[in-house]
Amino acid sequence: MIIKISQDLKTQEYWANGVELASIMGKDRQSGQRVLTYPDDKKMLVHKFDRPVLMTDNYRIGQLAPGLRDTLFSLCASRPRIVEYDGVSTFWDESHINVWCPSIDTIIFAKALGQLVSKGERFKSAVEIGCGSGFLSKYVLEKFSGIKSILINDINQYAVKCAMDNIKDKRASFYVGEGLEKIKNQKFDLIIANPPYVPRPASIDDNPYEGVGLLNHLIQEGHKYLNPGGLLVTNVSSLCSGISLKEKPKMPITVIEKMTVPLKVNNIINNKFWLDYLIKNGMKKEHKDGYEYWQTLSILALENGG
Repeated sequence: MIIKISQDLKTQEYWANGVELASIMGKDRQSGQRVLTYPDDKKMLVHKFDRPVLMTDNYRIGQLAPGLRDTLFSLCASRPRIVEYDGVSTFWDESHINVWCPSIDTIIFAKALGQLVSKGERFKSAVEIGCGSGFLSKYVLEKFSGIKSILINDINQYAVKCAMDNIKDKRASFYVGEGLEKIKNQKFDLIIANPPYVPRPASIDDNPYEGVGLLNHLIQEGHKYLNPGGLLVTNVSSLCSGISLKEKPKMPITVIEKMTVPLKVNNIINNKFWLDYLIKNGMKKEHKDGYEYWQTLSILALENGG
């Protein structure tokens, strides 16, 4: 399946492609002969949503006519999945274990990066900490004309594998492990990080890659890894802004992009201890469009003026 998001984030298209045309879309006969599959570049548009707030919005899909509803649910369960935005795409399949497919916050982040493309020549060196699928690194490589090198990092070896599967560019290097340790003696023109942004009790001290520990560190100490005039671009949720922005950052902040979306993380919703912690710290139920909990995501740019 291919999910295409328009550049202005106003429309979302679901496309069937390859084997899905024969196995799901009924295109299993041609000239009286059985067809088992099609080339991956063979595709057909199945449905379009306006004003998407999730990559797979089960509630909105569930409101469709039964045949179309079940078709989309089958496509959403199919692999590989390709996500495309602004001419950049990555794929995600079963070999990418415990890796997040590009989600709506990835696309919001990419839209924010798109607003920096005109300044792309000033960024020569870049790093992404917590690359996930590698979509954002690929976006930077394809859109920022000045990039000479980018270090792509994640603690999950399968996330780095996913990034490597999607990025075939000699300017890219890859590293599995703690990104902050890797870059502690380096400086870059651009740092991108879409780290965990949902606060989790007792996580900041024991693991910087859970909760908001990594996010807090980058906001407060990111200047240490930046060249003069360098930029840190990161994502802050309304669920954590009171924690992550409680102390005034050392670098000036600009909000590049903002969007309100459902909190759709099953590991949180099904964890009473975690959910109660968020509610105690201000999260409220707001039943709207099929979802109980919402958050506002803000993509921030912090510039090192030193």
